[in-house]
Amino acid sequence: MERSRNLMPENFARYYDAIVPWEKRLAREMPLLEALARATGGRVLVPACGTGGHVVALAERGFQVLGFDADEGMLEVARRKLAASAASITAAQGEADVRRLTLEEAGTLGPNFAAAFCLGNALPGLSAPGQLLAALQGIAAALRSGGTLFTQNLNFDLRWRGKAHGSPLLQGETDDEEVLLVKFSDYEAEFINFHAMFLTRKKSGGPWHSQVRTSRWVPLFRGRMADLLAQAGFTNLRFWGDYAQSPFDPDKSNDLLVAAEKS
Repeated sequence: MERSRNLMPENFARYYDAIVPWEKRLAREMPLLEALARATGGRVLVPACGTGGHVVALAERGFQVLGFDADEGMLEVARRKLAASAASITAAQGEADVRRLTLEEAGTLGPNFAAAFCLGNALPGLSAPGQLLAALQGIAAALRSGGTLFTQNLNFDLRWRGKAHGSPLLQGETDDEEVLLVKFSDYEAEFINFHAMFLTRKKSGGPWHSQVRTSRWVPLFRGRMADLLAQAGFTNLRFWGDYAQSPFDPDKSNDLLVAAEKS
């Protein structure tokens, strides 16, 4: 196997998008997201929108949606998706756009949104001192009074206690390449180092190439999440263990889902 030295950020985003089972994921997630969005009755913000799958899906259901991300490679993929879905978005009378912005800068958007959906375990990667609280305060500032924040992250109560190191192998493909994703973690006293290694090769054969991206995670326990949301100005917190709104179980749930209201 050869290690590639020339993979640009847009390649990482393209490989990430290739291994996400978008059809199954959206079928599982969209009923709850759509219900939350309709209950708030306004514009929807998607912080850390990644490659834009949720932005497109919401706009195709008639919502006005703005997604943002700090990764230009991810946004490039998202823009291609928006262009490809323009006709279906227009037919649904939806609107969609994406832009480059960090989570901490969300407040610059003003209190113009009724709901914000921060998905895909995006928050734990904000590990610099004060960064996570600043991000939640930024999202709060972008929401109008009474607006809803919904976020989905891993169940770190369970993950930290078991010190889980590996995850199932994921696979997908682009137009011309096979893609594998190996995910693994190691633990420090207060943080988790998460490693995502993509293995790729041409469908016609040849050597495998690798690219690794490492992120430092804050273990976002339920109690810590509740404290941070309260500090950021959120109330009426609801905790679920999945998109079917099962009660969160720190010993069994795979994810920690939280819906909160801007006070």
